[in-house]
Amino acid sequence: MNKLRKISAEQFTDLMGFTRKHFVEHYDLQCELADHLANAIEERWIINPDLDFNEALNIEFKKFGVFGFMDVVEQRQLALTKKYHRLMWSYFKQFFKLPKIAITILLIFGIFKSLEYSVTIYTTLLLIVTFAGIYRLVAMNIKYRKRLKQTGRRWLFEDIIMRCGGVAAFIYIPYQVLFHAYDNIEPGIVAKYIITLLLAAFSLYLYTVLYIIPTRAQEHLLKTYPEYNL
Repeated sequence: MNKLRKISAEQFTDLMGFTRKHFVEHYDLQCELADHLANAIEERWIINPDLDFNEALNIEFKKFGVFGFMDVVEQRQLALTKKYHRLMWSYFKQFFKLPKIAITILLIFGIFKSLEYSVTIYTTLLLIVTFAGIYRLVAMNIKYRKRLKQTGRRWLFEDIIMRCGGVAAFIYIPYQVLFHAYDNIEPGIVAKYIITLLLAAFSLYLYTVLYIIPTRAQEHLLKTYPEYNL
């Protein structure tokens, strides 16, 4: 009985390089595709053990169609983006459940009282939250680029987190609401509640996307890929 052929370590390295040559830039996707190709080639060797490695690789690669790995990469990006939004929403909802709802109530109460006391205090709080978010985002980018330079490896889920963490589009929403609420007339109690809830939600959103998710994502990547270094 012939011994079943297996992909060697050198051949697996070649598969990783093959994915890079075909425009797969993220290391986690390279690993997944290389593993998929390795399994497919080994299954083909069961039928034809004398088939050359490169021939088997070309046969399997042709199955991906004229666009190569592009469709797979796009599908994986879409799947991980959906995963990111599910994570974001699940962590955000925890602030409205026990025990974290106590923090949310205190936050809302503090913002509302500051708004009743002085618009200046509210604006100061808004600026603190905004600049804290910007500082965290800059720090994340610096750390990300430093790790990328050291390891030379990009991770798709990490890239999605960095991209979605860019909250510039949301920064000016509270300013606009505040401006219109105080335009010519003193806001009523309903307007104050709306402004309060807006800043509270804005603060919790920033904390979720810039602190909670990046920390959990690093844990996930370390567990899945030991090669991932903080």
